[in-house]
Amino acid sequence: MSLHQALRFSDPTAFAARTIEAHEIALSGGRAPDLDSRVLRAWRRSGDAGISPDQQTPCSVLSREEMVAARERSPLSPVAAEVVDSVADTSAAGRHLVVVADNHGRVLWRAGSGQALRRADSIAFAEGADWSERGIGANGISLALEAGALTHATAGEHFVRAHHGWTCTAAPIRDPRGQIVGVLDVSHPVRLASAETAALVRCGARLAESLLAALPAPSPSGSPSPSSPSPTGADHEDPSATINPGYDDNATHPDAGTNPVTSIRLLGWKPAIVRADGTSISLSPRRAELVALLASRDAWSARALAETLYDDPAATTTVRGEVRRLRQVTGLSIESQPYSLCPRERDRVDYLRVEHPDDLLRLLPDSEIPAIVDLRYGI
Repeated sequence: MSLHQALRFSDPTAFAARTIEAHEIALSGGRAPDLDSRVLRAWRRSGDAGISPDQQTPCSVLSREEMVAARERSPLSPVAAEVVDSVADTSAAGRHLVVVADNHGRVLWRAGSGQALRRADSIAFAEGADWSERGIGANGISLALEAGALTHATAGEHFVRAHHGWTCTAAPIRDPRGQIVGVLDVSHPVRLASAETAALVRCGARLAESLLAALPAPSPSGSPSPSSPSPTGADHEDPSATINPGYDDNATHPDAGTNPVTSIRLLGWKPAIVRADGTSISLSPRRAELVALLASRDAWSARALAETLYDDPAATTTVRGEVRRLRQVTGLSIESQPYSLCPRERDRVDYLRVEHPDDLLRLLPDSEIPAIVDLRYGI
């Protein structure tokens, strides 16, 4: 038995059968060949949490009143409806279910055709249900929360057997500070598994993050906050729209002289920026992609980055917000108009200094942006 990942979409039925076989082998104490170690660890944690593979329903379900309160508390409340509407197919022929969960794995919003909703109801994949790892075992939502990146859970990769007829693709949604505030999940029958689902989920998560970034920040005085859009709608870089008022986009970061960047790690699953004192700043998948692109050439226009990151050359305002937040969180020295990573820090990017071309295959392995894939294969 071999769990070749290429089969996930090229032959989803065969892949599903092999995951179910691996599930039975692992749960009986055997060693399942080629099993994703992250899934295996998630299964172990599920069992340790008291979840049974034969469990039918989540350990807890919010009451209607509790769910309404949870929605109101969620940072996703202002944007969830628009995100769900953009991804869902509620037509009679719709095959997939769209779910938005909070950062605890609780389902707060969902949409789909009548058929998709009825099928989801049969496994309590419903609003208010706890679909965290501790609530119902390893699944697409819990794996995305654990990995902090887009994940798949096909058939037997779910811990609970009742879920083995499903394939799920989920991605975390982050607020402007980079904190995970929820998960977007698209689920459908195994036979319908398709690589296009990942693109749909990724676009939906990015839409959510863009909408969150566009929300006005709370302002006690009622005056426009620094991060609020310009009243004139002018499309320009606003140095005041940062955490520190008066920050100069092209100024040297306070740590640059005494605590400079010594390494920018983009190879492998844990991208990070390391400074001279040993402190490490983890990069979210989006920010890691942005750093990789900035390092790949001398300069980028906002339009070029928008087209590369979002497949939308008009998304320049979103790009400017992403670059601004990248500076705030990491302290990287990124010049504007056009955008460029300072030469000193660009020299610290690991994938630009690989000794063997095969090492590039480890560049942001979870990213499916065409430009990153091209870099990975030296194109």
